[in-house]
Amino acid sequence: MDDRAQGNARSVQGLAAILAALSLALFAWIYAGFVRAFSEAAAGQQMLDARIGGYERDDVIVMLRYLKDHPDPAAILHSMYLGPELIFPLVLGGLLFCLLQMIGPNGFFFGRAIPPGARFFIFCLPIFYAVVDYAENIAGLMLYPPATPSDATVALLSSALPIIVRLKFLTLVVTVILLARFAIFRYLSRDGSKPS
Repeated sequence: MDDRAQGNARSVQGLAAILAALSLALFAWIYAGFVRAFSEAAAGQQMLDARIGGYERDDVIVMLRYLKDHPDPAAILHSMYLGPELIFPLVLGGLLFCLLQMIGPNGFFFGRAIPPGARFFIFCLPIFYAVVDYAENIAGLMLYPPATPSDATVALLSSALPIIVRLKFLTLVVTVILLARFAIFRYLSRDGSKPS
């Protein structure tokens, strides 16, 4: 049984290594192939997807108007959504899930053991991240040229996109913080100390 557990751990480690390499390659492709190209084609204007701090409804409307009059940046954005962004959320979500599996959400919060329901919720975070990232990409495909959305769709998506992007980054940040916390707990528990 111990050999089987070690084999499973090695399989998860191998999968995590592959997903990490794929995530890095896809991120580099997105940045070098699309974000920079968009900025050059749009005379220095930044792609909304690249704004880590998020954006507002008015930014979406301005971008939509800009892309209607500038087909080259619109084509770059469309190609990104139908290229690396088709698999990047799945690969990054899978990597986060594997890292959680490797580290194991064990330990204590405020002196109490983490309950099974909280563990289930923690393992759902990478899945939720991937779903929200795909929702952002689908909304972009429905909103930006060559799509021709109705006024009602523009109003709905321009209001929804800022919320979606904040949810995406919030989920990603929370997952990374939890990974760091569990990794630190695991490291310290080897020494016999027990962080709270």
